[in-house]
Amino acid sequence: MNEGRANALNHAHPRDDTSAQLRVLATTDVHMQMLGHAYVSDRPMAHSGLASIATLVEDARREASAQGRATLLLDNGDLVQGTALGSWLSGRAVTAAHPVAKALNLMRYDAVGLGNHDLDYGLFYLNQLARHLRMPVISSNLHQTGPSPLHPFALIDCPLPGSRGEVLRVGVLSVLPEQTAVWNRHVLQGSASVSPALGCVQAAVPVLRAQGADLIVLLAHMGIEEPVTGRSTRDSALPLAKVPGIDAIITGHTHRRFPGSDHPAGADIDTEGGTLAQCPASMPGYAASDLAILDLTLNRVEGGRWQVIGHISRLVRNGADTPACPAVHAACAPAHEATRAHLATPVATTAARLQNYFSLATPTATAALVARAKARVIRDALSGRPEADLPLLATASAHTAGGREGADHYLNILQGPVLRRHVAGLDPYLNEVWAQRVTGADLRRLLEHTSRIYAPLQPGAQAQRLVDARIPSFDFDTVYGLDYTVDPTRRVGQRVTRLHYGGQRVEDDQPFILATNQFRIAGGGGYSPACADQIMRCTPVSLTEALVDALNHPEDLAWPQPTPWRLACTGSTTAVLTTSPDATPFLHDLADFAPKPLGIDDAGFLEVQITL
Repeated sequence: MNEGRANALNHAHPRDDTSAQLRVLATTDVHMQMLGHAYVSDRPMAHSGLASIATLVEDARREASAQGRATLLLDNGDLVQGTALGSWLSGRAVTAAHPVAKALNLMRYDAVGLGNHDLDYGLFYLNQLARHLRMPVISSNLHQTGPSPLHPFALIDCPLPGSRGEVLRVGVLSVLPEQTAVWNRHVLQGSASVSPALGCVQAAVPVLRAQGADLIVLLAHMGIEEPVTGRSTRDSALPLAKVPGIDAIITGHTHRRFPGSDHPAGADIDTEGGTLAQCPASMPGYAASDLAILDLTLNRVEGGRWQVIGHISRLVRNGADTPACPAVHAACAPAHEATRAHLATPVATTAARLQNYFSLATPTATAALVARAKARVIRDALSGRPEADLPLLATASAHTAGGREGADHYLNILQGPVLRRHVAGLDPYLNEVWAQRVTGADLRRLLEHTSRIYAPLQPGAQAQRLVDARIPSFDFDTVYGLDYTVDPTRRVGQRVTRLHYGGQRVEDDQPFILATNQFRIAGGGGYSPACADQIMRCTPVSLTEALVDALNHPEDLAWPQPTPWRLACTGSTTAVLTTSPDATPFLHDLADFAPKPLGIDDAGFLEVQITL
């Protein structure tokens, strides 16, 4: 156990010179859910986003004041990207009226950390926004080559209620995943670098202590992963929690909750007491789902140092009964309404309904459209080059397909006008269309990786889930132009049982061009990053542009194999697929699986039994 750490629960203590109480309030992975609105479906969510988190913050501050606790409010990154509101704002000049600037200033955040997605719109945009915030924006392991408003750390004075002007000096560090250098290579190249988080934290702790920090809080935009043979933990918060001198840690990135049942307990993971390696910790969900409250009890020890002797870690749900803070709501409303109006604009028409209710069980029309849009861009970009003679394939990720975002998080585009909000659902991350030269062996590795979405099924077992809920749906890619079969009863690495192109088996050394996006080429989603000599074309065309163009040219480059993959296994195996209750009229799309509706689960999803 590191010095000064204990996970005993505490209650408010009388104020004296040898004890103190600090309440750390934290958010993470808000992803531009400022008002709690699902822009793709144009429907309110079950809460009012950061505007109602503001209400929870004020309640928590009042309670802390009554208990004699100092307070500190922090954000752990991935704030400025994630909804169509963020995308709309990214194309406009950043002013003091930006909803993020106004909301965070109104809520009186004490410091803000960065996540990898905060870089998606470029460093200039991020820096401009940071200049409008009245609190430090911290990134301890992101280093810009030029002048920057970001800070490597911050020292924040927290007045102790009931004292005669005494303050706790809290040092705050913030680290984002080392993989950000890969995922955002096209943004960072020549402008910034990302250092390993562990070394940065170890180096910063003594510096903060020397500058007078009474305790140190680490904002780690990383998940909670225990060491597993063959898998790196360089982007896990767990090793960071073991650094001597870190008194509390806020985690994030994986959109889960801690403490609670979202993580398995382990030797260094206390899911009830809320500690990582005995360090007080919290992970407050995503999309403004929760507010973290981390209450620390401190005692003064020899030499005048403060030592954490107890804590309570808990999450407060942001629910439908939590009213929005009027000031924060008013600050965000103009941009929110402007975004809704922009998204209501028709951009094309479709002769057939496009829905993705079953995208994790069978290829969908939405996936075919996305892949066709990418392929058209790359086909035109390679025209006249020798590579134009190679077979052209294209990927489509299973975006807007339920998962942690809920049972309303699906696409259903009716026959007729296609609106910008529909296109936003097909391309929520504003990716650029890129191309990669691959071999048959590369394709097999890609497809084995994407097959991780399926839980290991046991023949004859009952009520087993088809999908591994730990893997987000957007990590699942379909590759159009191929013909392949996946068997979820086999282990990953042996699940692709058939891989053909043009009716013939794909050979390991067979060359192809794969139309994809810059995030996948950089290794996003755990895929193998492309080598420089594999990248055939970097085009500035966004997938959004490509989708609108493809919708307006429906007959151009139709796929000869409309169903590129299928699930199949030896013998008869049943599994449970979850989807939206709105999918009920379309169960005929699963006719080959003999679908059987089982009812609605506690999360609001329709459960459907299918037979492979």
